[in-house]
Amino acid sequence: MSGFAGMVCAGDATPDPNLLERMAAGLKFRGPDATHIWSQAGAGFCFTVLRTGPAPQSSEHPCSLDGRVWLLGDVRLDGREELQRELEKSAESFARNVTDQELILRAWRQWGEEAFARLLGDFTFALWDGVARQLLCVRDLLGARPFFHTYSSEWFLFSNTLEVLRLAPGVSSTLDPQFIGDFLLREWSSDASRTAYKDLHRLAPGHLLKYAGEGLCVRRYTEHPIEEPLLLQRPEEYIERFQSVLEHTVRDRLPHGPSAIFLSGGLDSTSVAAVATKIARSSETPGLLRASTIDSRPLFQDEEGILASIVAQHLGLDLQIVSRDSCLPYQGWGESQLRTPEPIHDPFLALSQLQYRQVSSQARVAFTGDGGDDVLTGQAWPYLVYLLRRWRFGTIGKTFGSYLLKHKRVPPLRGGFRTCLGRWMGRTNPLAEFPCWLQPHFVEQYHLRDRWLDQQRLPKISHPLHPIGYAGLSSESAPSMLETEDAAWTCVPVETRAPLLDLRMLRFLLRVPPVPWCMEKELLREAMRGMLPEKIRSRPKTPLLAEPLDSFVESKRWSPLPLPEAPEELRMYVDWRRVRATLKTATGSTLWIGLRPVSLGYWLKRIEKGGRIG
Repeated sequence: MSGFAGMVCAGDATPDPNLLERMAAGLKFRGPDATHIWSQAGAGFCFTVLRTGPAPQSSEHPCSLDGRVWLLGDVRLDGREELQRELEKSAESFARNVTDQELILRAWRQWGEEAFARLLGDFTFALWDGVARQLLCVRDLLGARPFFHTYSSEWFLFSNTLEVLRLAPGVSSTLDPQFIGDFLLREWSSDASRTAYKDLHRLAPGHLLKYAGEGLCVRRYTEHPIEEPLLLQRPEEYIERFQSVLEHTVRDRLPHGPSAIFLSGGLDSTSVAAVATKIARSSETPGLLRASTIDSRPLFQDEEGILASIVAQHLGLDLQIVSRDSCLPYQGWGESQLRTPEPIHDPFLALSQLQYRQVSSQARVAFTGDGGDDVLTGQAWPYLVYLLRRWRFGTIGKTFGSYLLKHKRVPPLRGGFRTCLGRWMGRTNPLAEFPCWLQPHFVEQYHLRDRWLDQQRLPKISHPLHPIGYAGLSSESAPSMLETEDAAWTCVPVETRAPLLDLRMLRFLLRVPPVPWCMEKELLREAMRGMLPEKIRSRPKTPLLAEPLDSFVESKRWSPLPLPEAPEELRMYVDWRRVRATLKTATGSTLWIGLRPVSLGYWLKRIEKGGRIG
């Protein structure tokens, strides 16, 4: 992911050249190929380039068509041909090898702010109108790429790298207690505009920020659509359409050079690998595809590494195996190179970064299977209710009856009945697992119990067919997960791409009848018939056979105790003695939750030492 940062003001002040130089140096880890620094009265930008493809990338940053409106950002568009055709309907034609940046500028010139909802892909960018002194900042709907902003004196600053904005004078390092509280409760913030720092803010996915002399305005510009179900005549049509969409989403992301894929033994990443291999072997995209997987053996017996090897051999891929057993929990967390811009709760962060470093030595683009569980593991109950309300008893009999005959079981309803019944009968207490180690004054001041209860509530049903999938895609947790795949977290210039999270794919899947196609990924299994080994294609979704943390404790190779010394600021949020008492006997999810303060403590120590880039 290329790096960018900018500073603008409503007047004609000159940007600080030394600050621009320092910001550009802080972005160098993102883009090793070139560095651009540009300034004029009232604006200054810097950009570091990571060349990936397959679309042409601009050689100059920022970019402009007319010398008035300038674009700066990290952009990768999908559906380029469709966008070009729409533009050419009412404008002049232009070259087919136009850059993504030029396409956005042309769309803006033709449609104004309405253009942003038409864009597909992974992007975060700013448009600066030097005459009107107006800045527009845009982040894509899924939040695959981050965007941060702040004020420093008369300047409004923005970047896709949080630490770069901390270089600006006057930007405080004071933490945001509400963000910290959310991290300790669930590892991500319920407010998508917050960061770990009070003075620094995040542009939420699917939102547009407008800055001008009259102030700052943020609004949502797009959201996932809710449409009528897609009703096709033949079952084969669903499979054919899905295969076509999947091939388009992979093709749009596949570079001409080497690429990698994070491979597991599951269906999602292996399906992406199968389609990418098929395309890469064609004459159109001759790039080499490599695979990387984490094997839990000999820590515990798990099939993931074995199954990933079977798929790699079947597809003819070179496979690099990283052993989970080689990395103890919290290994290297005290070292400066294991940095993250915000707190993260992943005791095996060193293992993840090792995998990324190995991938970065061979490729700049890495595919993932992210998104396969969101809609493809669906619910039957909402669809049944949908049909009942429309008196479609024939469809119910045919669809649910066919599923019963084929699978010898009723499709999984997943209506939340057990949870609701348990709460109604008083068998479950939503506050039973509320962390006892949070400081009482912190809990009271920031209403953490109320926020915990909100977290336990079932999502509101807003989608008639896929309410849980739709809620997951629209939640704050999805972009939080995607951001941890960003170069600021992995520390290497590798861009991850997730074909199953393509908006064209999601729009299609959200219209597909859940029964039978989204029951245990039936649609994906049928689409992969003949492309994957049968052992993989028919394998049910399987969690890890053991918890890695528990396995290290049971083998006596690691223990959560004794605890490291707690930073003073951590004690404002957490009772360290209660954390120690909790971890004495904790296992499973209790151990995982109980270690959140430990992860936060390590991050705070780095902040205390002045751990920042540049």
